[in-house]
Amino acid sequence: MLSDRHHAEELPHINMTPMVDVVLCLLIFFMAATRLYDWDEDEFVVSVPQVASAGPLTAAPEDLALTIVRPGLVALDETTYELPEVTKVLRQARELYADQGVVIRGDATLDYQDLADVLSACDAAGIRNVRLPVRPRDGGPATKSTLLNLAP
Repeated sequence: MLSDRHHAEELPHINMTPMVDVVLCLLIFFMAATRLYDWDEDEFVVSVPQVASAGPLTAAPEDLALTIVRPGLVALDETTYELPEVTKVLRQARELYADQGVVIRGDATLDYQDLADVLSACDAAGIRNVRLPVRPRDGGPATKSTLLNLAP
């Protein structure tokens, strides 16, 4: 009975003093060692890897879909613009991304002049990646192979 009570009163004890001494000595050592080495970037000759051509890290934006509503009026997304306004919008899009693409859509009954006006607006904005979706005469859907790319 006496031995049980004697073990119960003895709690495990860890002396923290040596561990704190070692940590403080290491801290002082590393603080002093970093002051001794004042390296300059120019002291080391490093050969940096080179690349032949690097592309942008962001993906290209989707092509703008211009729909010719009627002569002189073009729809872009949900908004309709007059031709001079379309040129301004296209110029802003080209400033954001140099290779901005445009898809021009229109009814088959439109005059060629209406298409030429929109192509002229694209040219004035500096956009060269212009596509025209066309459909075969048999009435099938427009496919990727039937898109005319007008880029040089």
